[in-house]
Amino acid sequence: MKRRKSGSSIFDHWASALFRATTLIVLWLAVLATFAPANVHARDVVRVSRGAFVISGAVDAPGDAAPWQAVTFPHRTAKPGGDALVPYWYRASFDSDDPSQPVWLFFPKLRSGGTIFVNGTEVGDIRSADALTQVRWFRPNLVFVPAAALHKGQNVVAVQFSIREPLTSFGEFMVGAEPELRDRFDNLLFWEDTSTTVSNLICLIFGALTLTFWLRRRQERLYGILAACALFWGVRTFVFRMPVVPMDYWVLWRFCYYFTTGGFIVCITLFILRFSQSATPRVTNFLLAYWLLGCAVFLLLGSAARLPMDAWWTVGFLPFTAYGTVRLVDFACRRRTASSIAMVFAILFALALALHDFGVQHNLFGLDEFYLLHLGIPAFLLVMASVLLDRFVRTLRQSDITAEQLAARVAEREAELAKSYERLSKLERAHATAEERQRIMQDMHDGVGSQLLSSLLMIERSEVSKSDIVSLLQECLDDMRLVIDSLSPDEPDLLPVLGNLRFRMEPRMAKMGLVSTWTYRDLPDTLELAPHDSLQILRIIQEALTNVFKHANAKRVWVNVGFEDGVLELRVADDGDGYDPTSQATGRGIGNMRSRADRIGAEFSIRPESTGTVVLLRFHVPSFAAAAAPVDAMEA
Repeated sequence: MKRRKSGSSIFDHWASALFRATTLIVLWLAVLATFAPANVHARDVVRVSRGAFVISGAVDAPGDAAPWQAVTFPHRTAKPGGDALVPYWYRASFDSDDPSQPVWLFFPKLRSGGTIFVNGTEVGDIRSADALTQVRWFRPNLVFVPAAALHKGQNVVAVQFSIREPLTSFGEFMVGAEPELRDRFDNLLFWEDTSTTVSNLICLIFGALTLTFWLRRRQERLYGILAACALFWGVRTFVFRMPVVPMDYWVLWRFCYYFTTGGFIVCITLFILRFSQSATPRVTNFLLAYWLLGCAVFLLLGSAARLPMDAWWTVGFLPFTAYGTVRLVDFACRRRTASSIAMVFAILFALALALHDFGVQHNLFGLDEFYLLHLGIPAFLLVMASVLLDRFVRTLRQSDITAEQLAARVAEREAELAKSYERLSKLERAHATAEERQRIMQDMHDGVGSQLLSSLLMIERSEVSKSDIVSLLQECLDDMRLVIDSLSPDEPDLLPVLGNLRFRMEPRMAKMGLVSTWTYRDLPDTLELAPHDSLQILRIIQEALTNVFKHANAKRVWVNVGFEDGVLELRVADDGDGYDPTSQATGRGIGNMRSRADRIGAEFSIRPESTGTVVLLRFHVPSFAAAAAPVDAMEA
């Protein structure tokens, strides 16, 4: 079962690839074949396929005594004289039954141009090579022959031209009425000239678009090589089919032809090697060096290097292309993908056309002088483009799949992170609640708890009077209220809590004959602090006031609360006995105040003055805690 499935899969790949390649190629050739000339079997059309030629520089057609050589058209033969300009005369004859009717001469191929005579009368002049120019035509010609130039019976057509090409060329021609020949002329003109121009423009436009795409995606090197292939071929075809070239620029023109032809072959070979994953720096560098060195040698030697370039240098690319083709076939057999198999058929098709044109150029195999590569290369480039397009679409599809998978994974991770964040938030809230409970317990233990324990011990020992017990219990209540006020969620503002402290402390100080003065300076409307910070500030003020009416023997006490540049400043001063920093019996009150200030990062100081003691607390308030405009200084 597996073998049959594998064999079927291989067959499907090859069939699909063959279908793609042949479909694109056949469609291209079908478009061109639509305009191809039909066989010449029309009535009243005479095909002239026999004649004679002679090498002669005579102004008029040489007579029968000249060394005319009988030939069959099309006639192609080596030209003597190397690169010298050699004059030729060709002649042929046709019969006319009615010389009163004009006829037309249809030359499908008149590569070297020439002056056309009928019975010694000039009827047409198509530019041919001379001392200053090189001429080669790739289009048919239709020449009118007036009745005055015709004879009844045999009529002689003579064509005179000069040529520098290594091979002289003269094709068969037709004689007949205009309607029969005009359709053939138009069809062949499209086939030889218009279709070539169209395919050339397609190559140039396609190359420019592909190059633009590659410039935006430099990592896709195959697209860059494909763009170079199309551009090289477009320029090569344009250069090769230039009909008239001044001799002053002939070497440069031929150099451009070799450069673009070699560049096209190099790019095709590199494309094949890279596509089949067989490219190596050594082969690439050697191929580039062979191409550029050959062009440089021709540029230095000029026309003397033309024959070696045509005969050997061009053929020298064949081993590289053959190597790339073998590697491509091996790659297609191993991968068995439709694109790789389609590339095999496309390159074999292009190689067949290249070998045909090489045979035509060198007069091999008796081929007619009709070049096909410039018509087949666009079809080959179309196959290459379709292969890369298929590859690009598959890459985009894979990219979309990867993006969807990545989005799904990101969504999963986001869900996991959301759950983790929720668990972390719960843990943080639980931790904060535990810390807050711990602080409340600590404050209750250090404040109310310690005072109640001290009161209980004093009562058990009967060391206190009733008034002392009342005072101790009042301090416990004040301390408990202070904790409750600072931790109240309904009142996060420090200023109202500070007012409650003043409200409770003032009656006690008044009973003891202590006059208190409270001053507020530049306070904002609200001052929202953390409950822990508020509690520590209130305890420090409470401790400072308690020390005043317990130990200072003072008559007055001043409490100043100010706010400036984000700093809350609280100052408690009295006119009592004063604080002695060197005394060892200072108790734990000052140490507790200093410790509480350190917990909230505040600055604490206590210093004696000539009129008493000053306790100063400076706390840096967070920027978001103070709101609205400050309140003007006031005294109460």
